[in-house]
Amino acid sequence: MQKVIGLDIGSYSIKAVEIVNTFKSYEVTNFYETVIPNLEGVPLDAIVPVCMEQLFQEHNLQADRIITAMPGQFISSRVLPFPFADPRKIEATIGVEVEDHVPFNMDDMILDHQILGHNSGKTLALAVMTRKAFLKNFLDLLSRINIDPKLVDVDSLALYNLSSNISVDESDCYSLVDVGNEKTSVCIIQGGMLKMFRSINLGGRYITDFLARDLETNFHEAQRVKHRVSRVLYSGDMGDDLDSYDRTVAERTTLAANAIVKELGRTFYAYKTWDKQPLSKIIISGGTSKLRNFDQFLTEQLEVNVERFSLGSTDLIVNPDLEDSQATLVQSLSIGLRAVTNVKKHSQINLRRGEFAYVQNYESMLRGANIAVKVFAVLIAILFVTYVTKYYFYKTQMDKVSEQYKKEFTQLFPDQKRLVNRKNVTFEKVKKDVEANLLEGINLKQAAIEEFKLINRDSGALKLLRDISAKIPKEVKIDVTLFDFKTTFPGQGKLILKAETDNFSSQSAILESLGKVALLKNVEEKQSGTKPGSDGKIIEFTVHANYEAM
Repeated sequence: MQKVIGLDIGSYSIKAVEIVNTFKSYEVTNFYETVIPNLEGVPLDAIVPVCMEQLFQEHNLQADRIITAMPGQFISSRVLPFPFADPRKIEATIGVEVEDHVPFNMDDMILDHQILGHNSGKTLALAVMTRKAFLKNFLDLLSRINIDPKLVDVDSLALYNLSSNISVDESDCYSLVDVGNEKTSVCIIQGGMLKMFRSINLGGRYITDFLARDLETNFHEAQRVKHRVSRVLYSGDMGDDLDSYDRTVAERTTLAANAIVKELGRTFYAYKTWDKQPLSKIIISGGTSKLRNFDQFLTEQLEVNVERFSLGSTDLIVNPDLEDSQATLVQSLSIGLRAVTNVKKHSQINLRRGEFAYVQNYESMLRGANIAVKVFAVLIAILFVTYVTKYYFYKTQMDKVSEQYKKEFTQLFPDQKRLVNRKNVTFEKVKKDVEANLLEGINLKQAAIEEFKLINRDSGALKLLRDISAKIPKEVKIDVTLFDFKTTFPGQGKLILKAETDNFSSQSAILESLGKVALLKNVEEKQSGTKPGSDGKIIEFTVHANYEAM
């Protein structure tokens, strides 16, 4: 059994979901939240560690794994198509592909990626980047209260971890939207595959600031009024039951919420333009989503069916007492689900890489390993004794068979008796010598005949070079380092081609061109990879093929 904590460090509150995870099942057991006070003149970085420490101490939180996520506004991401599916090639190429899109030195960036799936013959890979300075500050913040997370995800991307548990049609294209305090996280999923994620720098804090300015009051009073009235207006509820002041609050809240709607509309329009796939549903969560009529308001403005997140509409195994917190626990829940063993589709991004990689405390592991080594040594000793016994038994039997075989061999081939009677000679040696002599003679005679027959014909190697040169596109770079052509039979031969090019896309184009050469059959890539010392900018590969004259 493993206890996991999904830690969501927001700007309004610190939230933690506790998950008890076993090999075959799990249960979401508890949810905790500590509100971050808004203290004028005190930086958030000074308040957050105190609030986290309070959260862990008040609830005596202890875990085998703590998983958290960086805010999406500190993240850059891009979906890249590749003409090949080999994960090793994608890993070797993706850094070069994203370098042109990043206005920073790649040495200052943390880069991770995951393969999303396949579309129109291309392999889609998600590249996620953040600056090392951002990650360092984030980890330093956690280290102040001795929290060393094993994994750091991206908050908006982590919503994808919920996709395996939400009851939707397989073909549905839907979006998870978590409207928080200072940001709104958007994650679009279609057919179970992640399509897009984004963080919008607007949330409940924007509405509060808007009210404070319009009502000419301070932040704390505006927030108190917003929570008390807690309503947006739409065609089905125009606030006729409210008094004049509360209706004004509802109207200004609705006006402020329009800014969030506009950004959501731009995001969904950009996705529809890119993927040509309209949304069928939006599932909302987050503290701001608790505003009365917020789902109907979004439905009316975005013209897409919007529903609130409900634990009852999922197959999650959850403590029933958490139902009252279902709107606010979504972000921390999705972060914690990353560690659940039976979640099939999830974010595979971990920003703890390179110099920021998680360092395990190995003391307890070494004690267990010491016991395992002793048990392993005993098993090895038993296996060794068993092996020696069987070795001598089978060797005796094989020696008898070998002597019998030699005896019959000399009776059939008396002229080879001298080979058998040589001192310390083995039957395997005799057999190889005889076969080698016979095959050498046969091959020499056959080669002489075939050479005589082909002496006046065109060279197969030269014809092959001509056809390969014609098929490979002129714009594709290729440096041939080995062209090994051997004739095996009349009009037939074998080719070993070693070459270098500038990227895996060019290599794919070369292989495709070789497959179109009529004289080549069974074109097969034997080896490929980045050339040592080239920083991934030179790809070397080997191709074997059969030559057959037309």
